Amino acid sequence: MTFDLAARMLPRQPRAGSVRRPELPDALRGFVLFLMPMLGLLGASALEFAVSSAALLSLLLGMSFAMRADRPGKKPAALRVLARRMLLESVAYRRLWVRLLKTTAVTGIIAALLLQRLAPLAAALFICCMAAFVLLFQQARWRQWLRKLAPMGCIALTNWLLQVLAATVLFHALEPRFGLLLGVVVPFAALPALQAVLSCRWLARTRRVPVAPVWHGLVSEGQAG
Repeated sequence: MTFDLAARMLPRQPRAGSVRRPELPDALRGFVLFLMPMLGLLGASALEFAVSSAALLSLLLGMSFAMRADRPGKKPAALRVLARRMLLESVAYRRLWVRLLKTTAVTGIIAALLLQRLAPLAAALFICCMAAFVLLFQQARWRQWLRKLAPMGCIALTNWLLQVLAATVLFHALEPRFGLLLGVVVPFAALPALQAVLSCRWLARTRRVPVAPVWHGLVSEGQAG
């Protein structure tokens, strides 16, 4: 399936096709990392935290893979084409993002009521929040603030590893001493804000990534697309 054929599969607003937001993928990855502590605190066990962390890592790598430059003469997969265009040309695919926002919100509520489980609701609301972020990013007054998360998303793997290590230390070292609220919830919830500031300062000084991706050539941190 060629790039043009895959693009025609999605509802698109032709007049908005020329509007590109190359900083959106990095900002969205930063937003995902901002939500990671919330999902970790919702988990009732270490296994649930491990599963949610692995799922978020897969999402981060998936977005990086979608934005990776294609090799000359090689046709990209249809799924990558669609994901890339939805991120870079989010204005053109606004209707699809709106549908995703509404669908995940309704699906999450129905799943929570029928299954009586928090996990389906959390997963659906997480995707709903991502769609809402993309839609807000299209507004100039919101974009000037939301784009501040882009440096955090540029070094997503590094920040993900720091959050996993911080959660491990907080849950197993500080929580018994200071209690769940002061030992885990407060510092873990404040960690993303600190990471956003430090990521911005780090990239202002150097473009070097503290931790290189595990799969060289699969993803490239620090690239917006």
